[in-house]
Amino acid sequence: MAPTPAAPDTTLSAAIARFRERGYHIHHRLFSEAEVAAINAAADRVIAGQYDKGAPPDGVMLRKEPVDLIKIDNTWKADTTMARTVLSPALGHIAAQLIGATSIRMWHDQLLDKPPFGGRVVTYHQDWAYWQMIAECETVTCWIALDDVLPDSGPMVFLEGSHRLGLWKTPVGITGDDAQKPSLPADFPTREVPVIIPKGSVSFHHGLLLHGSDRNFSASRRRALVSHVMSGACTYRPGQEHMNEWMMQRYPEHPKPGEKFHGPQFPVMWPAA
Repeated sequence: MAPTPAAPDTTLSAAIARFRERGYHIHHRLFSEAEVAAINAAADRVIAGQYDKGAPPDGVMLRKEPVDLIKIDNTWKADTTMARTVLSPALGHIAAQLIGATSIRMWHDQLLDKPPFGGRVVTYHQDWAYWQMIAECETVTCWIALDDVLPDSGPMVFLEGSHRLGLWKTPVGITGDDAQKPSLPADFPTREVPVIIPKGSVSFHHGLLLHGSDRNFSASRRRALVSHVMSGACTYRPGQEHMNEWMMQRYPEHPKPGEKFHGPQFPVMWPAA
């Protein structure tokens, strides 16, 4: 009998201070080759409309022309492999340490698939700017690479340290042909950091970190499974329209304004039950 693979080490130390300064953390090879293969197989099933949990994802956008991408929201509701991945306590444990939270809940997940020689420019933006339903910016995006991310495959690019500048106005349209790069203060020290990582690695970034990506100029798909997470202390603030608001109200149990997020729409990831 083959030995059980050792659980990945998710305890951080110096990485926490670097995250607070830079706004991101790269955790290499958090998922094994076998796990990535299983996730990609599950992703293809979900893209094909096959849901082993018997329910659809919350949102499905399939590309309608070669330069568009596939984006599917809350795949955890549709597929057991996707759920096991995006709700992983390992992701939750790392995110909790990075933002100093005692617990982590799912906000929502996204499956992203940039086709070869396709995908649009994703304008520089901040994730939390679109999540004002979360009153506190205690959020982390956990971006799981499902293919090797190469310089020409449209990697994410971070503006290092930009999370320390506060909330920016959302760009006019998040995808297109114009990067709409924000003008940072001239004396602010930053650099563009392309996220070039092997499959199975995970990039974690702060909800206020400015980031974007280019088209995929390579002959390979650029797939990622993204787990957007928040501190268990985060509270619900109505006012900005979001898919999660419509979806949570389908359940008898959901937060009222000012309450901490709870209910089936926002599963606890860490500590593990």
